[in-house]
Amino acid sequence: MKLNFPTKRTKIVCTIGPSSWDVEPMTKMIENGMNVARINGAFADVPELERVAKVIRSISDDVAILLDIKGNEIRLNKFAEPINIKPGDEIILGSDATERIYPVTYPDLYKDIAAGQMMKIDKGEVTMVVTKIENKKIYCTILTGDVIKGGKGMNIPGAHLKNPAITPRDIEQIKFACADNWDFVAGSFIRNASDVEITRKVMTNPKLKFIAKIEDQQGIDNFEEILKASDGIMIARGDLGSEVPMERLPILQKEMIAFCNHAAKPVITATNMLESMIEKPFPTRAEVTDVANAVLEGTDALMTSGETTSGKYPVETLDMMSRIAVENEKYIDPDMIPVEFFEDKQVAVAISNAAYEMATTLELDAIVTLSSNDTMPRLISRFSLPCKIISLLQDTGLKRQLNMSKGVEAVEFIREFTDRDDAANSVKAFLKEKNLVKKGEKILILGKFQGKSEKITNYPNFFEFIQID
Repeated sequence: MKLNFPTKRTKIVCTIGPSSWDVEPMTKMIENGMNVARINGAFADVPELERVAKVIRSISDDVAILLDIKGNEIRLNKFAEPINIKPGDEIILGSDATERIYPVTYPDLYKDIAAGQMMKIDKGEVTMVVTKIENKKIYCTILTGDVIKGGKGMNIPGAHLKNPAITPRDIEQIKFACADNWDFVAGSFIRNASDVEITRKVMTNPKLKFIAKIEDQQGIDNFEEILKASDGIMIARGDLGSEVPMERLPILQKEMIAFCNHAAKPVITATNMLESMIEKPFPTRAEVTDVANAVLEGTDALMTSGETTSGKYPVETLDMMSRIAVENEKYIDPDMIPVEFFEDKQVAVAISNAAYEMATTLELDAIVTLSSNDTMPRLISRFSLPCKIISLLQDTGLKRQLNMSKGVEAVEFIREFTDRDDAANSVKAFLKEKNLVKKGEKILILGKFQGKSEKITNYPNFFEFIQID
């Protein structure tokens, strides 16, 4: 499939919904820069997950698919009619289905909070304070807001909740994603490394990668251990902005992106990116600046939410987000970033550092990696180099998963070599055949290769500089 934005380095994750789950809009979104399709498990059952996955795969095998489970997210029950409210009104949250309104995903919420606790509904559209807990009921006074809608999420800022990391519904969805060979699972409201490990135990497909969503103060407090236990991070600014003071969001975003780059793990910046394009064919200037700043800070991926699930302009949103990314990527200065968590991969780290020096000194056009895993491309991705990173892999799943790492173009490449010269010549011929490089371009090839003899197989990592003739 010919893409409209082949030079875009920042990846785009699109949430799929009624505006985008048919073939025509999905095709146009892929052409305009979508790299990963996200399906929100909070609003989808397994048959819908299967249907959407089939549509995506009928268009492209290169788009990664991400299941976003609701995890320990707290949501209200889905009552039929919205409840009109005003400041000063009393609202009572029950603990079971006999009540009009109650936290359906965590009926025992009343056990973990006390009078004086602030609570928010629908990412702050409604705020209220707990006045008392009595007979398993939470009595609250409305502070702001005019309507409570069924099924909306709740935030309990500062509270240390004991609800389980995953639900039976999550487990059912994860099992399907494992069996259907999806690429990522994202867990909501990850509080610590234990939440990550609990979810991983259900992920029986070892190729599936886990993305931790940071959405509350516990996630911020335990960020380093969460990052170390996960395969990547999503900065979920919607709920995070309801859990911590909103004025802290910009610096928290900047710090988390930087830390993820140091760990050579992908980071997604999400929520309210081009929110106005749900209703309008163009964004606000502030939204353009917000997207651009995430790119300049070094995010691996940008994510759409309502813009592509229920918005009127899902294709235009992708076009705009891609154009903002391409324009602002021109102004990113590459940086020799030290790494965290790679104590057992010092050779790979040293090679990636040498590749950085080569790229910046010789003004390389591309770095080509030959490997059986995604370590080297991710290590090189962390530098935000202006040259292409072409990852040649034999695993199609890894190829899709590298759609989450900035600057990396992963390509399936199955070859067997007799020696180093044969490897370099074969790679060069393949790159030319697939139009991945142009005549005169300077290329660095690095990595390991599988040869036909034990002697060749045991060669150390190789480092080959060539110019395309």
